[in-house]
Amino acid sequence: MRLWRWLYPGLNIKRWIFMFSIGLILVIFGVTMMFNYQFFGVVEEWLFRVVFEMTGRYNYAVLVAVGGVVTVIGAVLMIVAFRLLMRRILDSIAPDRTGALGHLLLERARRDRGPSVVAIGGGTGLSTLLRGMKKRTSHLTAIVTVADDGGSSGRLREEMGIIAPGDLRNCLVAMAEKETLMEEVFQHRFGGTGTLAGHSMGNLFLAALMERYRDPETALEAASEILNVRGKVVPSSTARLRLRAEMEDGTVVDGESRIPQTGKRIRRLHVLPENPTAVPAAIAAMAEADIITLGPGSLYTSVLPNLLVPEMALALQRSQAIKIYICNAMTQPGETDGYTVSDHVRAIFEHVGPGVVDYVLINDHLPPEEVLARYRRQGSLPVEADTDVLKRMGLKYVRANVLAAGPAVAHDSDLLAAALVDVAHAVHSDVHPQLLDYYFESAR
Repeated sequence: MRLWRWLYPGLNIKRWIFMFSIGLILVIFGVTMMFNYQFFGVVEEWLFRVVFEMTGRYNYAVLVAVGGVVTVIGAVLMIVAFRLLMRRILDSIAPDRTGALGHLLLERARRDRGPSVVAIGGGTGLSTLLRGMKKRTSHLTAIVTVADDGGSSGRLREEMGIIAPGDLRNCLVAMAEKETLMEEVFQHRFGGTGTLAGHSMGNLFLAALMERYRDPETALEAASEILNVRGKVVPSSTARLRLRAEMEDGTVVDGESRIPQTGKRIRRLHVLPENPTAVPAAIAAMAEADIITLGPGSLYTSVLPNLLVPEMALALQRSQAIKIYICNAMTQPGETDGYTVSDHVRAIFEHVGPGVVDYVLINDHLPPEEVLARYRRQGSLPVEADTDVLKRMGLKYVRANVLAAGPAVAHDSDLLAAALVDVAHAVHSDVHPQLLDYYFESAR
């Protein structure tokens, strides 16, 4: 019965099926005439008689030529019918991309062969990475921090008793099939002075799903299906985490949004409640990953909160994946003032333990001086790449230009994703660690 449904009126595909069938018959008929004259004997005798009356002799070459012409006509009909049939089917599935069927198939096949990537972090840095990686692999999982307590996320978290939706929203938008449209809708913030003022549409959407399903994981799966997300977005924990920072002067600051405002150097970061449970899907993704990335993003408020979940730290240490820390290009006031690249990695080791970073990806491109001057006035400087210290720590590093052009210092999603994939290829190709810098310099 399912096969007969293809013949229902109004589908506009029966004509192309019929045309394809005629083409197939002509191809079979033509090839048979060319290679086995015992078939279709009546037609062949008629053709021989016509040729004899016209030329006075039997000419098998003419029969072969006719068969070749018939074969070509049949093949053309088959190709045209198949293309129109596929266009009609694709028009029902993706009406805005019917002219790029070959490109779509090639792009999907290339992504299906891509590595299994787990990206850990939060904030805008993680979503930037995801925008580039979703073009290179179909096996992508974002593990996102849920410790945000400011703005719209913080209000929904306190009023509804849910995990912070803000960073989850950004990742869903970045991984959506139709990112531009989704970003426009989901990033919209309500104005005015009412109860909705300051809330983003995406946060309210996720809050509604979490209230409906009473489970963040199920809500995110539903959101991913609605948005046609390429990959998975999972929180590191479903507990309502709160950050606590112990400063070098002994003071203690609670709350992700308050930590950078103190202007003091952070000695130790904690999460409350202690020993939160990790999401099983996050642990499973890390166990199966080929590449695990940390960052880019705020070291203490985006990257480390995920790793302070004990099961997450243990899974990262046990993973056989290539573990790459993507260092920020600029220091962050209130978090990493005066930090070098090695200081970033050392902070991770002090909180999580060794064995969680194999490679460090370092930006080697300085933005224009007028841009740097504006950042200096805000207390932000380029992160010093102290590669000698990294070597003494036993770490490998890769320098590459991963910055986007523009008035802000930000990573470029495509350059960043390309650099990460190249690291994986270099490692799997047994490129000697000391040659990685040369490898990337040549690749650029």
